[in-house]
Amino acid sequence: MFHRRRTCGGFTLIELLVVISVIALLVSILMPSLGRARENAKQLVCRNNLRNIWTGILTYTYENRDRVPFMEDVNITDPNADPFDPLYPTTVGRVLLDFVNPGSWTCPGAIAGFPAGAAENEWTLTYTFSAAGAIGKGVPYDKAPGRNTGGPLDPAVSNYIHFDGRPIRLLDGRRYVQNGGINENEKGTWNVRREIVADALAGEPMLGRPVYPHSGALNRRLDLLKARHQFEINTNGTGVKSGYLELHCDAEKAEILFTRFWVPHWPRY
Repeated sequence: MFHRRRTCGGFTLIELLVVISVIALLVSILMPSLGRARENAKQLVCRNNLRNIWTGILTYTYENRDRVPFMEDVNITDPNADPFDPLYPTTVGRVLLDFVNPGSWTCPGAIAGFPAGAAENEWTLTYTFSAAGAIGKGVPYDKAPGRNTGGPLDPAVSNYIHFDGRPIRLLDGRRYVQNGGINENEKGTWNVRREIVADALAGEPMLGRPVYPHSGALNRRLDLLKARHQFEINTNGTGVKSGYLELHCDAEKAEILFTRFWVPHWPRY
């Protein structure tokens, strides 16, 4: 009897190299898409965080005679302080502690937060608030000089801070104008609206060297009015850029924009 030797077919070296090359090519094509999907997911979580924080602010307001909370920022004087420390009852984390979901205080894409010296996964807050000022220095709206006058000392006119216990109808990042002495608290059309809550930025934002936590297509700032053209020049227009998320509001109406930092000394109209 004769036995035929059974042979098993296999891949040649060239075939293996071709398969490996195809796999490598597919991975190189898919990786950017996976990276963008991961970034989009982080941005979605961050947007939801801002919405949850805003819901907490509104809930507080409705329970307190339609006035926004008076909140001070311990991290102005001590960046390494914990904004949830019970030693600081007027700080943001303590005032809103019972009104905001605990999981909404940190962004998964954050590159900066508080306490500033903590490790990345130990930040308790990665958002900044337009608070009344440093601990013990903030002035409640009811005690502010010139309130409701429309004059230069009226907080609704200077409007660089918002969470000073003011009526929610005055919560707006735009300046107010006197309009020739008529309708002194009429909402004006200032050239840029200041954010109410925003991502914490790394780098040196006030010197024009911010480091942003997100990348993607930037929103066109519709609230800038006459300053829009100059703003888009300063921020290199639109497209896939690095930026950050910020919540703006007009009384009870809020919107979340993905934008870039406005440096105060940049030219404006």
